[in-house]
Amino acid sequence: MTPHYTTGRSSETISVTASFMQAALNTRGVNAIVAPLWDGPQVRTFKISLAVGVKPERVERMRGALAIAAGVRACRISRSDGYLLAEIAKVPKERQVLRAERLLRFQPETSWRVPIGVDTTGHLVWFDLSDERTCHAVLGGTTRSGKSNLLHWILFRLLAQNSPRHLQLLLMDPKGFEMAPFAQVRHLIHPPESRPDEILALLLWVQDLMAQRSRDHVTAPRVLVVVDEVRELVERERRVEKILSSIAQIGAGLGVHLLVTTQQPGAKSLGEALPNFAARLLGRVASKTLTYGAAGRAKSQAHTLLGRGDFLLITHEDLVRFQAPLMASELVERLPKTERVSRLQDLGEALDMSVVTAADQRGGHNRKPLDLERVRRLVVDEGMSAGQLSHALGIFYERAQRLVAVTRAVEQGASATSISYTFEIGLDRARTLVRQFGGDDHGGD
Repeated sequence: MTPHYTTGRSSETISVTASFMQAALNTRGVNAIVAPLWDGPQVRTFKISLAVGVKPERVERMRGALAIAAGVRACRISRSDGYLLAEIAKVPKERQVLRAERLLRFQPETSWRVPIGVDTTGHLVWFDLSDERTCHAVLGGTTRSGKSNLLHWILFRLLAQNSPRHLQLLLMDPKGFEMAPFAQVRHLIHPPESRPDEILALLLWVQDLMAQRSRDHVTAPRVLVVVDEVRELVERERRVEKILSSIAQIGAGLGVHLLVTTQQPGAKSLGEALPNFAARLLGRVASKTLTYGAAGRAKSQAHTLLGRGDFLLITHEDLVRFQAPLMASELVERLPKTERVSRLQDLGEALDMSVVTAADQRGGHNRKPLDLERVRRLVVDEGMSAGQLSHALGIFYERAQRLVAVTRAVEQGASATSISYTFEIGLDRARTLVRQFGGDDHGGD
């Protein structure tokens, strides 16, 4: 899709608007040329070419004057290659939706790329799971911003472009209905989950999967983990934040990707996990005060977005405004379905979360005393993974992973000296672990 200018208004009226905006700049000593560039579904864009030496900050400070000249309430100024863009919202009666059918005809270079809309210059905007800039994403925005619609469109295109052999899907939906259209797609490796304890178990399973892939040097098939309304989960279970952080930090290199949604993306929603999300897809923000936290940068003007699919794609390098397509519900019916989605077998039963979240008088999950004989039974006799052990004992995943490694090393005959060296713990502590895990402490080694 290439830039062009079409409009419901007469081109003469649009040209007059451009002239008024140029006059507003010129009367304030800004030497510039303003010309119509793109007539989008909800926004008209004008190109502002500045004379040599004119600082763009001067124009950015004149947003109010340009809006008055254009006869509208607000004007958003953004930067492009070599010029500025003045984005003018259409009056409500002139606004239109971008139909998804218009994007269906565009075929990506790889199956991991999705056309997610059209920017304010008329170009397609792409979202690519295989690109390190968009390998994980958080979708944010207030009610009626179009957040769920955009998520459904991304899922539809990725599933339509990839077979279940190449892409597997995990859906975590605390509301219990947002992911309903995808509840029987063949790409699912577990039914959509809404219960917080089961969602935690699934996330721990993902951690185990990554550990296994790291050991086996495996990255396929790709696994897409979708978590809706993530802030609710983080507030209810503090370990979710840490698990999401570890997945976002190393998951992409192991073929594991995250898409999460929240009304207000920021530290309160994702905490330490937020810096590891490569991209934000941000819809309308409730107020100017909340804009910086939601966008993670200044001058995004996210509070001026119009809703109904008006979004920003924010990466470390770029900020692009685009109109997302309106997702037709019947499109999902085209995806391959199954009558019954099988469950992952090694998650175990749902556990009483009060055990996990109970206060630890010694200072937290990683200091609570453990019955090491019970640890040995769970790991050796019942074959628990680190994720399952973390869930069963109410300890952080990293501690569970270390316990599993030590237990299995002792089972294979490792000496106390070897345990001490490998896991960087004192020799006396290593000897205690060897004895309590059923091994031979080798006396004076």
